[in-house]
Amino acid sequence: MKTTLTTIMLLCCLSAGLEAADYQHYSEWMAASEMKRVPHSYHLDFSPNKPRWAYQVGVELDGMLDVWLTYRDETLLGYLKEYPAKMIGSDGTITGYKYNDFNLDNVRPGHFLLRFYQELPAEKDSLALDLLMRQLENQPRTDEGVWWHKAIYARQVWLDGIFMGLPFYTAAAPLLRPGREQEYYDDAVDQITKTAERTYDEATDLWKHAWDETHRMFWADSETGLSQHTWARALGWFVMAMVEILDALPTDYERRQEVNDLFLHAMTSVVEYQDEASGVWYDVLDVDDPRNYLEATASAMFTYCLLKGVRMGWLEDSFLDAGIRAYRGMVEQFVKRNGDGTISLTRCCSVSGLGPDNNPHRDGSFEYYMSEPIRDNDAKGIGPFLWASLEMERMGYTVDNLDTHRPDGIRQATSPADSHSPYDLQGRRVAQRHKGVVITNGRKYLLRH
Repeated sequence: MKTTLTTIMLLCCLSAGLEAADYQHYSEWMAASEMKRVPHSYHLDFSPNKPRWAYQVGVELDGMLDVWLTYRDETLLGYLKEYPAKMIGSDGTITGYKYNDFNLDNVRPGHFLLRFYQELPAEKDSLALDLLMRQLENQPRTDEGVWWHKAIYARQVWLDGIFMGLPFYTAAAPLLRPGREQEYYDDAVDQITKTAERTYDEATDLWKHAWDETHRMFWADSETGLSQHTWARALGWFVMAMVEILDALPTDYERRQEVNDLFLHAMTSVVEYQDEASGVWYDVLDVDDPRNYLEATASAMFTYCLLKGVRMGWLEDSFLDAGIRAYRGMVEQFVKRNGDGTISLTRCCSVSGLGPDNNPHRDGSFEYYMSEPIRDNDAKGIGPFLWASLEMERMGYTVDNLDTHRPDGIRQATSPADSHSPYDLQGRRVAQRHKGVVITNGRKYLLRH
């Protein structure tokens, strides 16, 4: 009778779906939740009927790959394997991919594929990787040498596009173009620093969503070529690109510090725009308006960059307080526990863009950004949420101790002046900015790559 009762209880638990008690880590719980919601990886990002080669899917699978590398769940590995198996033919052709579109977005899944190939190499996947690299080598460029975002966005540079193309380009160079890595590294640093110069707005100490080389697009300022506002997710893409480029560049590469300095500047500004009450960020960073809303995808990106930046020594330890506070705020503001045992990431901006010519609605105004729909479980937020969660988990944080744990081996501020923290011990903003050199921490955590 005892065995029968135990069996019945086990069957009841299984039929109920995921159980919160099964997951001590938010990264594992969110990955399992996504697999339950979307049983096949090639249907991610709200595409239940048609497999998609899409940057959104690539970002989420990239995050899931890191969850697998950390916890080695075989079910998750099978989920990851499905994508290249379904999307890439034996000759390296990619379902849904069009080379002549010269669309940087379509390169982004290659970042996941490159990393997956390094774990489980397959000849067909190497052919697909080479195809994507050839696109970037022939991608149209501005007069200054920065890639156009897409063929249909001629002579336009978007912060989004830097993330879509440059990390893959930098990481793939040693594998696909051995012996020529230096020229690819130099090109990557040139492109990201020139983009930063062109999109920077001194008045706000932020970077605008995009820049038009011609200054003639309807969304662009006729004097500067800049779009009107700093959309948070665009800046999130930009700083995540810096993280991934720093991951890929050799430590002895002579221009590496240029990227590190840019990252330090950007994250210092990001912290200045962190919402005091919630710890997260608004959808449009440079507008104070009651219609603006706290947004999950950009908040996850900034949180991840803060946490990893400190761990890797690219940011001072003082940034850690802002990162932990942001993660706690993200869970409180955006993570919802569902009745079936899954969790969801809520309040994700579905999409925002600029143009093209036949879509004047996408004019880069604040009203435009507020008009785009908000949804749950957007792949563009799930991937960064997984990365941010893994950073917290490396420091010993779990689902149960998120509000109480203090990680060992990390210097904590005892007063606002102790580590130039932007917050005091009660979480109130201190009117000062981060200055000084980057400190290498020497802490031992699992590395992503």
